[in-house]
Amino acid sequence: MKRHRIFLWIIVILAVLSIASYGYRAFFAYKTTSTGLQYRFLQGEPVAAPCSNDHYCLINYMIVGPDGDTLVSSYGNDTLVEVPYPPVATNELTEALRLASPGSKVEILLSTDSLKLKNSSDYKVQLLPNGQMAKVIFDLEKVITNQEYYEFLANKSFKRALAENKAIDEYAVKNPGLWQLDTFEMLKYRVLSDTQDLFCDMWVSPNLCSNAPIHKAANEVEFDVVVKRFNGDLIIDSRLEYKKYKADYSGQIHPIKALNILPFYVDEGMEVEFLTTSDYGFGSKGRIGVPPYTPLSVRIFNVKPIQ
Repeated sequence: MKRHRIFLWIIVILAVLSIASYGYRAFFAYKTTSTGLQYRFLQGEPVAAPCSNDHYCLINYMIVGPDGDTLVSSYGNDTLVEVPYPPVATNELTEALRLASPGSKVEILLSTDSLKLKNSSDYKVQLLPNGQMAKVIFDLEKVITNQEYYEFLANKSFKRALAENKAIDEYAVKNPGLWQLDTFEMLKYRVLSDTQDLFCDMWVSPNLCSNAPIHKAANEVEFDVVVKRFNGDLIIDSRLEYKKYKADYSGQIHPIKALNILPFYVDEGMEVEFLTTSDYGFGSKGRIGVPPYTPLSVRIFNVKPIQ
């Protein structure tokens, strides 16, 4: 009798495991569309009907390589990523986006060859081997109208401006000096050289960039520069590169605005530290070692005009 009960329990347990296994596979297994898209919902359900093309999607996403390592992720950003709602499915990513409903989380499989074509700007993606499978996972947080999107942009810009200027103010407090503020360009600056009393009053007055540049008559200037993040991470040091940087008054020759404009405001013999918003830096894209929307410390010195 005891053996009979044990046997019955074994049958029940196996049945439960079988049902659980089937449910797990049914829910988590990849589905394939008629176009070959392999996808699965990790959260939420497919949308009942796609939206019209006058909408925007607010998402978070990550790209996971064949070995399971996260290559790209937006989850640490201060705001959601916005993309136009695709009116038609033109590739795997837009097809998956049209399947998703607000609040859902979708995972898609795609070949590394295809991923490298779609994300050509990211060096980590470009280093992936061909012929393997990667994953793109995204959370569709919201789908909003065009009008709501414009309000979202305004709110996002305002919050980012507050955050960057707060970081600038905190850096200035930790590094005391005779800081001045340009209220139009939203940058702070101070003279680090000991000879600032020999120069014009512009350095003890606000709104430096509203004045004419000191080197307005020069076509070019050469200079030394040190660019850092506020946490001390070094980005550029011309002395370590054993070269002088140059700025052209009539052209933009550097990838960041600070190095094209600010050297013309620094007189010979002066050393000036500027605290700039990301508009003067690497902006919304950032670069290796510099996250998007990063304010910078830019020290400019040894400036000489080149006629």
